[in-house]
Amino acid sequence: MFHRLLILLDTTPGCDLALEYGIGLARSVGAEAHLLAVAPLPRIAGDIEEIREQEQDGRAAVMPVVRAAREFAESRGQPVTTELLVGPPAEMVLRLIPEREIDLVVVGQCGGSLDSEWRTVVRKAPCPAFVARDSVVAKFEGPPERKTEHWEVRRDRRERIEGPGRMMRVFVGENDQHDGRPVYELIVQRLRDLDVAGATVYRGVLGYGAAGRVHRGGHLPWSHDLPMVVTAVDTETAIRRAAEAVGNLVDSGLIVTSEVEIIKYSHAAERRVVVPVERRANDAGSHGATSV
Repeated sequence: MFHRLLILLDTTPGCDLALEYGIGLARSVGAEAHLLAVAPLPRIAGDIEEIREQEQDGRAAVMPVVRAAREFAESRGQPVTTELLVGPPAEMVLRLIPEREIDLVVVGQCGGSLDSEWRTVVRKAPCPAFVARDSVVAKFEGPPERKTEHWEVRRDRRERIEGPGRMMRVFVGENDQHDGRPVYELIVQRLRDLDVAGATVYRGVLGYGAAGRVHRGGHLPWSHDLPMVVTAVDTETAIRRAAEAVGNLVDSGLIVTSEVEIIKYSHAAERRVVVPVERRANDAGSHGATSV
């Protein structure tokens, strides 16, 4: 399991992909997230004044990215730390990984090729590196010995799922709350963050639970706290992981799983919508400084 993620930020569209995937993963596994942007310096150095001017221009270009990324993470309920460095991007990232005890690097790729600096990071990083892409199945990148069970992550083009699978059903009450939100909504959100193939919520019309209290809508003196059932189907591994992830949301209820045979799983082609990250002009980040 990952405990501290490093999400690499830049000014390309791939930054949105890295941020969206990295924040979702951090929330789903309870990991810390560290956002890093590196303002590169030209390889051909001029005099000291030219270098300082180039450094200031580099900071000005990436500071809005850092601020917008932090706001996006906070809007998703994920605390983050941020850092802005100046220098050769790959060299700075590779140096930072052991210093911050990073165990997963997340970088984004939009289009056909990955930036050469990020390719160097993926190839040389002392920990796993994950490339989040725009409309393909996201696969493990890096040496085989660093691959873990958490790697096969499907995006909008899901891998074909047929044959043996597993179904999970979560029984909760319609009025059950967690952090001020309905539990069934939070369960669906967490399943989505885990990239479970799909989830459906059903409202019951009559039922009772461990307390023996009958729940029924519209007829007094029955309780109006109707039963809610969240159902999800995916592979054995995905459902086992999902059941563990939603367990802390169910204070009063039931979680069960069962074996199923998946006859067909398909969906119409759909254009992937990337959550826009607003670019703003000011940021409080500074070279070598980490802030929450």
